[in-house]
Amino acid sequence: MSIQEYMKLPYHYIIHLVHDESGDYYHASVLELDGCQSTGDTVDEALEGLHEAMEGWIETKLENGFSVPEPVDT
Repeated sequence: MSIQEYMKLPYHYIIHLVHDESGDYYHASVLELDGCQSTGDTVDEALEGLHEAMEGWIETKLENGFSVPEPVDT
């Protein structure tokens, strides 16, 4: 399966607002892709960064012969 085919799958995004010493920002991650995450000042920024991170995460796994988890059923 190609990167773009994986990107079309219905992965589960986790987005939450963080309040810490850095200020307020949104943290986004993908449930099925361990370590794939991004942050942004808005939900849209966090999601845009997450999509870029997903492409890189999936590309790295495929280039190195690792499997890419598919979305879990809910």
